[in-house]
Amino acid sequence: MPRFRYRAADVEGDRIQGELNAINDIDLDLRLRRMGLTLIRARAANRRGLFSTWHATRRDLISFCFHMQQIARANAPLLDGLKDLIASTENSRFRDLLALLADDLEGGKLLSEALASHPDVFDRVFVALIRAAETSDQMEIVFARLEARLKQQDELQTEFTRRLIYPSLAAGAVLAAAGVLLFYLTPKLAILVNSLNMPMPFSTRLLIQLSELVRANLIWLLPPLLLLGGIGFIAWRHSAALAKWTDAIWLRLPIFGPTLRKHILARVSGLLALLLQSGVGLLDALQACADSAGNRVIQLKLIASAQQIAAGEGVANSLRQQNLLPPMVLRMVHTGEANGALSEAFENVAWFFERDSRETIARALTLLEPGLATLLGLLLAVLMLAVFLPIYQIIGELPL
Repeated sequence: MPRFRYRAADVEGDRIQGELNAINDIDLDLRLRRMGLTLIRARAANRRGLFSTWHATRRDLISFCFHMQQIARANAPLLDGLKDLIASTENSRFRDLLALLADDLEGGKLLSEALASHPDVFDRVFVALIRAAETSDQMEIVFARLEARLKQQDELQTEFTRRLIYPSLAAGAVLAAAGVLLFYLTPKLAILVNSLNMPMPFSTRLLIQLSELVRANLIWLLPPLLLLGGIGFIAWRHSAALAKWTDAIWLRLPIFGPTLRKHILARVSGLLALLLQSGVGLLDALQACADSAGNRVIQLKLIASAQQIAAGEGVANSLRQQNLLPPMVLRMVHTGEANGALSEAFENVAWFFERDSRETIARALTLLEPGLATLLGLLLAVLMLAVFLPIYQIIGELPL
């Protein structure tokens, strides 16, 4: 279906821009009218590029889950409630996506089927939960669980971002100081020292040579590096083997690798517990969580575990054979499996890994802050020494 970029006005006269799929201009006008908008101008939009996607923030999804939870609680018509949400959504691209969902519902699709048409926003876990809610009539409960899970992820992301502020500022200060000294101060120092025909200290000669090397090669070296980076990114997106290799390297990095593994396992365990609590079958839940892992090494291990479980292997034994969980956590899963409380067991596993990964990240960032400050101090000391030694030498040569 063609895609149009439109400009419209709402009931209050405010101008709104966005993109929407429609058969033609007349169909676009009808779709916008159902959204409470009046079409002003429209033109065919460019096709979605390699890096474009529907833009939906986590807060958009939290608002969506809360709104759908209230609709289910009030037993209101789903389509009417979705249209109310469309009218109050500020994110234009997410608003367009909701309009497509409303069109699919009007066409007779189930909500899970409409969500499955947009996997870049609603992953397999989200769709599986909604599908289970539709069959068990637990829409309110499932959307409440999804909202709680998304809020927890948002809090973790906010805390992590807050902890990264100081290290990022320190790293930026290091790079800025190095750039000023290399590209501005050092060339002027070289001109001054060479004009006086004075011998230079080793540190000053090294700094001047480094500055000349960077300034001479940066212009022609930067485009090939950017081109190689772009080619590597495209190859990573389209090559499963290369993506698996890079994901394996991430997991092997010191400090960062184990922390990343714990974070992924915490998210997977929490999603698995959420799926099991909502009535999704274990094999379907494992497959959905595997697709949401974000790391192909762990994804393949989860798929292999699901295959072993389908062949009659126990849950704990299959996870042990794939070397996914440590022994203490495996005992928790084995106990939950034996007592018929597998969802509670995976919920405890998620709490264990979340706490461990959060503490590891906090310790690493706590050590990173003084480390960056020390690095900044050493770098500035070396650079200032290389700059001021010739100046002191020049002052010493002056006749008194």
